[in-house]
Amino acid sequence: MRFSYYLNPQTPGPDDDRRVLYEVLGQVDRAEELGFSDVWLTEHHFTGYNTYSDALTLAAAISQRNPSLNIGFAVNVVPLMHPIRFVTQCNLLDQLTNGKVIVGIGPGNSPDEFAGYGVDVESRHEIMMEFLEVCDLAWDTPRDDGFEHHGKYWDVVVRGRIIPEPVQKPRPLIAYASSTPERLAMAGRRGWSLLLGPQKPEILAARLHHYFEGMDEAGLTEEQRELAWRHTSVLRQVYVAAPGEDWRVTIDDVIDTYVRKSARANSGIDDLDLEDYERRRTQYMTGGWLHAGTADEVFERLRPFAELGISNLMCWMAFGHNSDERIQASLERFAQDVAPRLQEIEADQHLLPQLVAASGMRTRPEVYT
Repeated sequence: MRFSYYLNPQTPGPDDDRRVLYEVLGQVDRAEELGFSDVWLTEHHFTGYNTYSDALTLAAAISQRNPSLNIGFAVNVVPLMHPIRFVTQCNLLDQLTNGKVIVGIGPGNSPDEFAGYGVDVESRHEIMMEFLEVCDLAWDTPRDDGFEHHGKYWDVVVRGRIIPEPVQKPRPLIAYASSTPERLAMAGRRGWSLLLGPQKPEILAARLHHYFEGMDEAGLTEEQRELAWRHTSVLRQVYVAAPGEDWRVTIDDVIDTYVRKSARANSGIDDLDLEDYERRRTQYMTGGWLHAGTADEVFERLRPFAELGISNLMCWMAFGHNSDERIQASLERFAQDVAPRLQEIEADQHLLPQLVAASGMRTRPEVYT
């Protein structure tokens, strides 16, 4: 198992933007020193759920500070972008990282974010699929031939090649986030890596089942499977408490802030009533997102993913206005007391079918967590 540092910090207000940005860059520096292999960025706008908003620009800065790291996106909200501009930026970033970019794509879902860009949130899946058609043309067309695309959302005529070329040929590696059986299988057929969110192991197993079915249908080679699996990742919020620390007290305000910020980002709700707040907080604490506790407790919570053979764990440590001091200390404890033990675990080949059976083939929980 490899470990990635996932960046989605929240900022208290405009006077804190610069401080939080540079604290996060310092955390990435330390994660690299501690042996993390990747950094993953995300994209959110307007709701206070993310400090940097423009993941591609921040990734370019990180590429020059932390040259050993793979840089991935979980995810770029592609319905809010232009496909030709996106391909150009990804190619340039692939050059800056010497071929270490993983281009994560997804449809997004935040009503406020789509409203800010003047895009219909209900059309996001249709927009994304046409976006990918244009990207395929841009990456697969012989470089000097040019191409045209005339669709519902984009009308594109490219005369000449897109500059620069990517280092990875014919394109950077793609990673995809989805929860529906059809799209999970599509990711497998196309040899993409899979991005797995905060669901419990049996739900993740059901998603992997459909993903592997897609790989089988497409007849992917062993090399193609290994490349896609290498960057297939599980995301978890992680807080490793100090010995004797009552983390439920010390990060209570962090949890409160995160629950409220996520409600705004995901549902467009500014003010939660008490009942809705308690429901969301309970789901957050018990549904698979937060893995907090002593090093031993966090290890036990993460053990099933190592046993399942997950190759990359994204650790989300900066969330809910937690202090840089606590984040850095948690990062150190994770690297020293949790990560080496997870790496010692061998995958259990019988676990996936057992968890799939336990899931009832549900790829989404009954209640969103």
